[in-house]
Formats: sequence, C-alpha cells, structure tokens
Amino acid sequence: MNKPIKKFTINSRDLENFYIKNGYLLVGNIFNSKFINKLSKFFLSSIKRNKKIKDYHDLSNLIMDGFENDKLYEELIFQKKLKDLMIKFLGRDLCVLNYTALWINTPTNKNPVLNKNNHVDAWTGTGINTIFVKVFLTNCDKYNGMSVYPGTHLHGLYPVRNRSLDLPNGVKLDDKINLYNAKKGDVLIWHPLLVHSTTGQSNKNTRVSLTLRYKSTESEFTSQERALGYKTLSVGINNIIKRYIGNDGLQPFRVYGGKASIDKRLSRLYNADYFNKTIKKT
Repeated sequence: MNKPIKKFTINSRDLENFYIKNGYLLVGNIFNSKFINKLSKFFLSSIKRNKKIKDYHDLSNLIMDGFENDKLYEELIFQKKLKDLMIKFLGRDLCVLNYTALWINTPTNKNPVLNKNNHVDAWTGTGINTIFVKVFLTNCDKYNGMSVYPGTHLHGLYPVRNRSLDLPNGVKLDDKINLYNAKKGDVLIWHPLLVHSTTGQSNKNTRVSLTLRYKSTESEFTSQERALGYKTLSVGINNIIKRYIGNDGLQPFRVYGGKASIDKRLSRLYNADYFNKTIKKT
C-alpha cells in the first residue's frame, strides 16, 4: 500500500500549486464535527430506512431528490470554509451546479455507474472550468476509496471508447495513487480532465460520499451544465456594482438623487451583513 496522501488545509501555502500540477487535492478541517456528523447521520439513516431498494443507484437518486430540497443542503453549500476554498480557486462569482450526486460503495454493489473504472468526467458533459468536490461521509479504507492519476489533466482530453479509456499506441498511464486515507469530513477536489477511478470495494466497509460541481458564473457553461441549472453562492464586486446600477444595459441615473440599494430578498448574495443580522435570525 502506498504512503498516506498529503492532506491540506484551506490555509496551506502550496494549495493552488499542488492542484495545478497534480489535478487533485485532499483537504481536511473544512467542516466542524457537529455539522459533518449531522450530515453523515442524515444519509446513513436514509440509506437504512430505504434498505428494501436493492439498486443503489435508484436509492441514491431517491435520497438526493429529497436532500436538495432540505434545509441541510443549504447548510452544506453555504459552509464558510467550503465556499472560501472554492472562491480561492474559482473567484467570487461562484455557483454550485444542481443535481449533486450521492455515492454508496458497498461490499456487494457491482453497479458500474457507482463503481467506476478509469475515466474522465469531461466525457459526460462537465466543462473544463468546473471543479469537482467530493465530501466523504464515512472513512475510506485501502479498498473502497478513489484512485487518481496525478498530472493526467495536463495531457488534455483522453480518448474514450465504450465508456473506457482508449489509449493511443505508445501512450500509457503512470502508477495511480490510492486515496485510502480520506476520512469522514475530508474533501477531495479534482479537475474534469483528471483520469481517476473507484479504487474498488471493501469486503466489510461501506463508503458514502457526495459529489458536487462548482464553477464561476462568469465562465462558459456546457449545454449540460446550462440544462441542469445552478445555485449562486457568491457574487463578485463588479457584479454587485452592476446590481446597484440595476441591469446589464447600464441605463444611467436609476438611483441618481436617491439611495443606491438592492432588493433585500437577495441580501444573502449582495449584502451579507444585513442577511446575517436580520434575515438569518428570523
């Protein structure tokens, strides 16, 4: 078994450089223990409650349909450290795509949708300006985590045939790295061009995780990303200024002689102080 993978914090000095060179990053201490325990309990209880559903892909989708309409989902995507980490990588004009995925890796599950071979996420419609974020809700072991091929995102888009890598003659992958030391509450981020896979299955442990996709609202969206929609988490300074003006047409003098203000309904994005003091407490 390879050495434990380096785990970063949001304040690590070489955070960005490591991601640029390797295409992935394992980050700890993003969530406080109370929140991650609540989040993990929600999903483990939901899985147990619906154990009669034998197809884990169907089970995952059923649970997520409810979760994305639950207040706990809002708590997750607005977690300060997680949002700050994504702002560091993507900028303040930040959103999370809809249809977050739940992954249930069990000793018995053979579904190739949930137990993936070597692949690249850009194959299935994710844009290269997007970042994947996996939140581990249970610990991994050396059999049921994720494996990555560092630096493969720098090679461009790998070819595919029948949902598998179709490597040209003379091209081979270097050794993969097993991220077996990922623990509950850790966050794994990776680039859409990175070659990676499900490591496999444990003979006794279940691994449960969520995968979210983040991007800048100022970057180009693929057709799939537009169709799925997104939730805005943060807006940049220039977009706040445009909002005060009122619209992208920049019609002059809308607020001339009066007070420049923005609809209070949008305060979570445009006026955090007001939201935290007034709206959040109600």
